[in-house]
Amino acid sequence: MKKWAIAIFLFMAGCSAQTDRAPLPDDFLVIAHRGASAYAPEHSLYAYELALQMNADYIELDLHMTKDEELVVIHDGYLPTDSGEQAVGKLSFNEVQQIDLYEKEFMEKHPVSLPKEEDLLRIVSLKEVLLHFGEDAKYYIELKTPSSYKGMEEEVVHQLTESGLLPNKDSEANVIIQSFDKESLLKIHQLDESIPLIQLYSYEKGSIPKKEIRALSKYASGVGVPADFVTEEFVRSLHDAGLHVHPFTVNDAEEAQRLIELGVNGIFTDDPAIFLKK
Repeated sequence: MKKWAIAIFLFMAGCSAQTDRAPLPDDFLVIAHRGASAYAPEHSLYAYELALQMNADYIELDLHMTKDEELVVIHDGYLPTDSGEQAVGKLSFNEVQQIDLYEKEFMEKHPVSLPKEEDLLRIVSLKEVLLHFGEDAKYYIELKTPSSYKGMEEEVVHQLTESGLLPNKDSEANVIIQSFDKESLLKIHQLDESIPLIQLYSYEKGSIPKKEIRALSKYASGVGVPADFVTEEFVRSLHDAGLHVHPFTVNDAEEAQRLIELGVNGIFTDDPAIFLKK
């Protein structure tokens, strides 16, 4: 086979691989980081309700799994108990719910008035969030340390399917899934290709090698990176591969504007209201 024919074949193969990726919305996305967590205890139903009132496009949920295999919406993998810190995976969901975490920690930082309804401030499961908001919200879900939880990916996809939230590949995504764990995202991709996936990166400055960008393009629809990471060249390199860029976590309106001008496709924020002021 001639060299030009080989090149065309490889290009077409690459395009074919990229069509397997689920599409992300074309519009700029305001992503409520753990809900409107600048105003209410993170990951509480109250924080999510406030985020939607502030016109956030997606509410972010961090997921761990309890020992009785309940997907629980919480950021940290260890929780304070009477016998010391315990891993979420070693506790039952009932035990996790007994922990007064959100209100106590939030009030230490933000002494403001909170609703009296305790139900809005307690730790909740993924099932409860999906039941509470249904199709009135869009969900940006992070799988936290999924390698620690057997069957986590299957259970997430099962619950989303049961809730009727998963789109076909031609409709707008009600759900986006992100993780630092590439293997977990690949598993989700195998389970359901209709779910847009975001590969997370934790380092603050630098670039993603071209070889890695090509690999990302086979399963991910975009990347999530610290805001300090983002440059015009970085955004261009990802866009050239058809990947979106969602930096985190931005609570300053001027910084948000800088990133928007660089061409990012969405921003994680504790304070969705900064976008209402523009």
